[in-house]
Amino acid sequence: MERLAEDISSIDWDLYERQKKALRGAKEAELGAIEAPNLIPPSAQPHEGREDALAAGEEALRKGQVAIITVAGGQASRLGFDGPKGAFPLGEISGASLFQMFAGQIRRLRQVYSCALPWVIQTGPGNHLETIAFFEKRNYFGLGSKTIDFVCQGTLPALAPNGDLLLSAPDRLFRNPDGHGGVYRALKVSGTIPRLRAAGISTLFYCQVDNPLVWMADPIFIGHHLLAKARMSVKVVEKTDPAEKVGLVVTDGERNRCVEYSDISEELQAECSDDGGLRFRAGNIAIHAFDLDFAEEMAEASLLLHLARKQVLALPNGGLVAEERDGIKFETFVFDALPLAEKAVVQMADRSLEFAPVKNRSGVDSIQTSKEALAARSARWLEESGLTSEATSAGGAIELQAGLCLGPEDLRSRAEFITQTCAGRLVKVSR
Repeated sequence: MERLAEDISSIDWDLYERQKKALRGAKEAELGAIEAPNLIPPSAQPHEGREDALAAGEEALRKGQVAIITVAGGQASRLGFDGPKGAFPLGEISGASLFQMFAGQIRRLRQVYSCALPWVIQTGPGNHLETIAFFEKRNYFGLGSKTIDFVCQGTLPALAPNGDLLLSAPDRLFRNPDGHGGVYRALKVSGTIPRLRAAGISTLFYCQVDNPLVWMADPIFIGHHLLAKARMSVKVVEKTDPAEKVGLVVTDGERNRCVEYSDISEELQAECSDDGGLRFRAGNIAIHAFDLDFAEEMAEASLLLHLARKQVLALPNGGLVAEERDGIKFETFVFDALPLAEKAVVQMADRSLEFAPVKNRSGVDSIQTSKEALAARSARWLEESGLTSEATSAGGAIELQAGLCLGPEDLRSRAEFITQTCAGRLVKVSR
């Protein structure tokens, strides 16, 4: 029973009491009166302060003050794929994985800004070793093994409906991953935060691996964050349908917060503002910027606990063989740190350019809708760069090779490179 003793000794008993309170339905925070937050227009659109933000963000990148953290703890089982979600082959023509798409952007950012730009990938207990092996097999996509850190998220004990701890085996507590809010503690426990600080990093750009349209380390977003001296900032997309099931960023007049759509009445969700759009329109898409010191503080913060009642494979009372039984899993969310930030920036993102998550095998936010969004963005970038004729004349799907460019301006700047190199290898067109 040595393993069980170790498990029990690792329990945070204060947190366990909070779990039991949450189980009893005790609210840790009331919503109260809310308003729509101040919104900065999308980076791709002209807006006041854009050029200053661009200059500040690019300076931070060139000085090596920025690192990227990507949360990739999930499996791709819902997509019909056996492996980490980041390993899912989403490229319409090339079969490039989500990880490869992200790595390509980071490689190009390093080239453009002549910076180290460390990449931290948060894995989960179920895919940590598999993710590392995936990168090793592909030679870390040319980024260098020493420039990528893999940190594994922690776990929380699940509870029985009466608040008792559960066992997954006679000598093992039943635990589940602690949610993307566990990223803060994972960074600290792994020793990553002091390593980043020693390397001169002061700002983290956060994203999740299931959104291939992420504008990695967007310098304009980072610049707005820095100029406002914000501790945590967030990108959002405009919610146009009151029924869309997406978390909303709101303000209580002093602090911003993200709330679940289910916590806002249908009447309030349908309210319109003077411009005719929804009053509460800031849909959370899990893209953030953090001050590194703030991320470290959040590692010890008491973030809200979210629970899910599920059937779990655990030992029955007095039994020795695990069976399906009622259980409650707990997790924390990264955005619940938002109201703890004294200053925060909320910036809109163009949904068609920056948000097309792949969460489902079919339907909404599916493999197909994500591929279509990638192809549409590629076609738009080609058109805006003036490089459309050769690629689009063949018709069919278009795929820009991972790492080819960061946007239409960057694509235009590489026209000579594309011409001199094999264009068919860089701009892929299915016929």
